[in-house]
Amino acid sequence: MPSFRLNPVVTLFLWLVAAFALIWTGPLFVPAADSTVRLAALLWKAFAASLALVANLALLRQSSPLLGLTLDLRAATLLFLGVLLGLLLVGLWLASFRLLVPFHMVSGTITGIELGYALCIYLFGALLEELAFRGHALIRLRERYGTIAAITLVSLAFGLLHLPGMTGVNAVKIVALTGLSSLLFCLAYLRSGSLWMAIGLHAGMNFMLHSILGAGDGRGPSLLKPLYTQALPVAYDAAFWSLMLVQSAFAVALLVDWPRLLRIAARNTR
Repeated sequence: MPSFRLNPVVTLFLWLVAAFALIWTGPLFVPAADSTVRLAALLWKAFAASLALVANLALLRQSSPLLGLTLDLRAATLLFLGVLLGLLLVGLWLASFRLLVPFHMVSGTITGIELGYALCIYLFGALLEELAFRGHALIRLRERYGTIAAITLVSLAFGLLHLPGMTGVNAVKIVALTGLSSLLFCLAYLRSGSLWMAIGLHAGMNFMLHSILGAGDGRGPSLLKPLYTQALPVAYDAAFWSLMLVQSAFAVALLVDWPRLLRIAARNTR
């Protein structure tokens, strides 16, 4: 008798709910779990990522070469390269943003220990979110609907994950921005055949944006802080459009030779 399997769209919805539960309800049970520099936050993210990993391996019923999460030199190299790519992407965004809005960087208040905590927190956070959206859910969606539809659906879900606290135009912007980030993470995963590349890219972008440059949501201390020398433009959101532009350029670069990428992805999911 064939085993029962949920529709992949329902599966994606359940992963979205699980990600919401692990990320947004964590602070209700673990003090300071929403921090970017506290040990409690690091332990919570490590716990949540472990749950996501166990669930993925159980659902895929194998140690999962489909995810490419082996622990070897190649995995370490892909993770390192992903982090470097994430740092570069955000660095290029800062340079483009600087052309639109004059500012200079001043020293922040983060300590060396807090910087180490932040890096680990973003790595475990990226592992959790990549497993939720680029793991089992993406694999099952690709099997049923194909690569393009699968990437579109998980990118929309990833955008919805970042909606809490957002309304109106800001909600549309955050879904668009994080959805485009999701496209980058999907392409990094499919091109490399390993989720480590996507994890590194995801963590590197967050670490650079929030903990190095202090240009994110301002939830924690950072190594640097932008000091604006004039008011931000009111006619358009310079930060949003410059980051969309830089991410789009990276996506185009990753989409080069798309047919070959599809063949690689198909081979890696057999």
